[in-house]
Amino acid sequence: MKILESQNALLSNFEVYQHITEQQKRNKTQNRRLPGNAYHVMNEVVKYLSEKPSPLENQQETKAYDSAAIPRLLEKLREANLPSELTKGEVLSILNLRPSSSALLSTAIEDMEERFSEDEQNKIVDIIGDVLGRPEPGEGAEGGEDEEMDADAVPSIENGY
Repeated sequence: MKILESQNALLSNFEVYQHITEQQKRNKTQNRRLPGNAYHVMNEVVKYLSEKPSPLENQQETKAYDSAAIPRLLEKLREANLPSELTKGEVLSILNLRPSSSALLSTAIEDMEERFSEDEQNKIVDIIGDVLGRPEPGEGAEGGEDEEMDADAVPSIENGY
């Protein structure tokens, strides 16, 4: 077998989730049996994508992500008149992570502080929240962080002491 086009398109976690769940429904309605390893892999991927910390964890109830979410997000970001364009990889990271703060957004956007002002960063976070939904209270990676340094931490240049 010869690969004609490598990585023709990028898929978001939602698109993978949607494809696999549709395939599972189709297999069930047609009474098709899959090989054990394919069945196991599909179940594990759906399980991974639908548990914390994934933004898709409540997808069955909230329906926050849908087929129109990606074009709607791109359109709103375009309308925001940002000084720098986001790359395909950055948009994909935003879709997969659904950052709810500037700190989390910086993990998805390269050189964010140089490319966007603080107001523009907040505008991007607001657009993401409007289009993809906001995490419920208590959800997300920044909820349990403690700003104080641990007693066991050794003073060094990296942590400011």
